[in-house]
Order: sequence, then C-alpha cells, then structure tokens
Amino acid sequence: MTNIGRLMLAQVRSIGSRNTCLSPGDVPGGPWVARGGRTYRTGASGSTSEAITRARAIRSVTSVRGYQEVGRADLFIQVIPFASPEDARAALTELRALPRTMPQSKGLSDVGELRAVAAPEVAGTTHVEAAEQAFVLDGEHSRTLTVWCVVGSTVVVAALGGRAEAVRWPQRAAIVEAQAAALG
Repeated sequence: MTNIGRLMLAQVRSIGSRNTCLSPGDVPGGPWVARGGRTYRTGASGSTSEAITRARAIRSVTSVRGYQEVGRADLFIQVIPFASPEDARAALTELRALPRTMPQSKGLSDVGELRAVAAPEVAGTTHVEAAEQAFVLDGEHSRTLTVWCVVGSTVVVAALGGRAEAVRWPQRAAIVEAQAAALG
C-alpha cells in the first residue's frame, strides 16, 4: 500500500476522534484562524519502530491543525500520543530525523538549512528540542521556529513561521505551553 493509501486508511479509522490540538481561540497571541486540521491513526507513515508499534496497539490518534495569524504568521501543531513517556522520547528522536520540506509558495526563495538551536524553556514538558530555518518570502526575511517536545507520553511538534521580526521564541514557547496545559 502506498503512503497516501495508508494515510487515507488511518484517517478513516480515526473517524469520531477529537482533535486534541488547541482551538484557535486558545492559541496565545493572535487572533488566530484555523486553516485545516485532521486526525489519523498514529503510525500511518508505515514506521515499524517499537514506539510506533505500541502506539498503534493502544489505538493512538494523531491530531494536526494549521493556523494563520492574518498578515503575520502561520502555525502548525501536531499532537502524537504514545504508550509511555519513554516511547514518546524515542519517537521524538525518530521524528526529528525525518526530512522536512517547505511548502511551495509563490514568492518563496533563499530557503536555508534547518539548523538546531538552543531549546527554549517550555513549562509542562520533560524534553525539548528546537530548530530554526530562514527563508525569503515576497522579498522579506522570514523564518520558521520549530519545537519538538515531550509532554507526559505525548509528543508535541509546533512550527511557527513568518516575517523574521514577527515570530519570536517567547511566543513559540507560550504556544507550546498552552498546548501542554490543554493535554492535562
């Protein structure tokens, strides 16, 4: 089965599951508007790691939601439950190793390399990793700030992108802290 086929099947199997990503009104800053979201059974990519296998066994459902702060920034949050905190930590390492691509956009140029940076303090998490990627969009210097963190037995991935002066690490940390608190 193709990756697209696996994802479609995983989405069908998650019907009835609640998206655990923040609602737009709960995202700090803003105002934010939701720009799509979905749920699917964890492991849809076909990974055979032990952590993913155990997540499948507990019928884990991954939540994804995109947001837009009109004229300023775009935000992506992914929430992935695992069977244990140890599995979440192992899965974070696996997720960090996956290749990342920038969405194709008219006016996008000079996309830099994704580079690891010192992780910000994020309350409610037990492990945090961070990266930054510079790019030019419509002639303006921009960047994406990405955080991967463990909250209990869940991995939260959040990427905030926009004009370089508009996206800041404290804003990124506040968003992830709000997501961590929402997970309870």
